[in-house]
Amino acid sequence: MATKNNYISYLRVIATVFVILIHASTGFLNRFDADSFDWNYANWINSATRCSVPIFVMLSGALLLQKDEDTISFYKKRISKLLLPFAFWTIVYLIYYFYRYTKFSLLSTEKIISIAQDKILHGANAHLWYLYMIVGLYLAIPYLRKIINQVSIKEIEIFLVLWFAAMIVMNKFYYPFVPKFDLTFFSGYLGYLVLGYYLSIKSFNWNKWIPLIGFTAIAIFTAYITYNWSLTSNKFNPHWYNYVFPNTALAAGFLFIFIKKISSQNEALPNWLRLVDEYSFGIYLVHIIPLNYIHPLVSKYLSTLWVTPLATLLTILSSIGIIYVMRKIPYGKYVSG
Repeated sequence: MATKNNYISYLRVIATVFVILIHASTGFLNRFDADSFDWNYANWINSATRCSVPIFVMLSGALLLQKDEDTISFYKKRISKLLLPFAFWTIVYLIYYFYRYTKFSLLSTEKIISIAQDKILHGANAHLWYLYMIVGLYLAIPYLRKIINQVSIKEIEIFLVLWFAAMIVMNKFYYPFVPKFDLTFFSGYLGYLVLGYYLSIKSFNWNKWIPLIGFTAIAIFTAYITYNWSLTSNKFNPHWYNYVFPNTALAAGFLFIFIKKISSQNEALPNWLRLVDEYSFGIYLVHIIPLNYIHPLVSKYLSTLWVTPLATLLTILSSIGIIYVMRKIPYGKYVSG
């Protein structure tokens, strides 16, 4: 049976902060200017934080692939905890979209139905793609667990090598350069479940600073190559920001190992960290709304250097407040996340 370790909480908080940093800085990336501070600052932030979603998935693998429960029990216990917030926040963001981005009174009934259908099927807001992805992974976990429990560490390592290879082979950008092998079984976010499980049970006899150096080196590489590819095409090229790509996977793995190494299981977690940890899913779900108002407000008074970190901090605090209030409302805890 898996037990929750302090490093799990630290990583979840880091991933939560990283997600908001991405969303607080991405707007600057779309206005490409190789010489501007704004674009380069956003590029460095994104290059260091793109491992956020992979870390969330890795934590699911670390926690859930070690559990011992039958498939039906797993689905009953966890799928509803995803589907209820999924349905609620889809409705919230659908209403928010009509309110913020359309002149609702001028839309025809047919147009409203068309927009609503598309948003429900494909995501009422861009960040909700995560829910569509994680539902699929949760459906696979009981079966993946049965495989994991029957294989050796060496076989898991072979799987991860093939998964890394699949990131290139299955990427359409590299079709002209690699054989068209079908590595679908080894591709996608499922590999992060396995990687999280693997790193949670594997011990590395490394100096604790080695994984931090590795993470930093990958972040620098990603920022540098993104700058150069964007400069070459004279527009922002996010190729190396891909969540399922070797540089992102390596960054997530190095950060996971580093935090695991430096975290003490005997120390009590700071209250602020336990609060963000507890509210992390809710923060992820709601944060776009407060961020959309906080970011422009902060931008009026501060330079870009301070806008992204301050907007991130204020968004986290606002999101915690919203989720806290929601959980006090009857049945709110079931949909808040």
